[in-house]
Amino acid sequence: MATNLLREYIRELMKEDGILGKYAWPSAIKNHPMANEPDTEIEELLYRQLYNHFGAISALSDEAVSAIQQILDSGSYNTTFNRCNSGPVLRGMRLPVSWLEQYAPGALEGLPAERKDPLDWGGPVSISPMTYKSEGKFGNVSSWTRFWKEARRFTTLQVDGTVPVILHSDCSTGYFMHTDGFKRYQGGRYKDEFGIKKLNLNAHEREILLFGDCTVTAIEINATKQDIEGLKS
Repeated sequence: MATNLLREYIRELMKEDGILGKYAWPSAIKNHPMANEPDTEIEELLYRQLYNHFGAISALSDEAVSAIQQILDSGSYNTTFNRCNSGPVLRGMRLPVSWLEQYAPGALEGLPAERKDPLDWGGPVSISPMTYKSEGKFGNVSSWTRFWKEARRFTTLQVDGTVPVILHSDCSTGYFMHTDGFKRYQGGRYKDEFGIKKLNLNAHEREILLFGDCTVTAIEINATKQDIEGLKS
């Protein structure tokens, strides 16, 4: 379905009882008085796709992303769906030297010459503001956090030719969503019919989702100049 038609379809649903009915996934909330309220078609799609996203199984579809954004824009179901409108966010990942040379040359220049304590990242270094685009295996959605230790965890997987980095942004520069509201959902019809015991098995990561782009203004690089030269040779 074309994006504009999809958005119009979702808007029409929201004029009725709401895109997710009166309550979001009530059967998956313990002792909810409306646990027998039937889920809408999109409600089921979102639950299953969010589960796949949180479990790093597959990407959210365009339909799911469009529905989530319209829910957020409407302010509906705000005990579950909440924008992150401001405040610092971090993304831990590994990047090739060529990316760092293009976007963070000053940070490379400031790296120590020799081996240091691997736990000492040295703190963030400001860079010229650049646009970070969510893309890759999980489509135009990427994972961020407010917590440095959580960001660092995602830099530890060894990938040849890459360097561990933490990107710094702010929720005010993109379309970000908190995920804390999803951690209470477990069991119900989704366990019985689809074997989904809990919507977000990785709620401890305290993930913040970015839909699309944001602006990165600082970076941390856990490497030495010697490491960088070794990767370039």
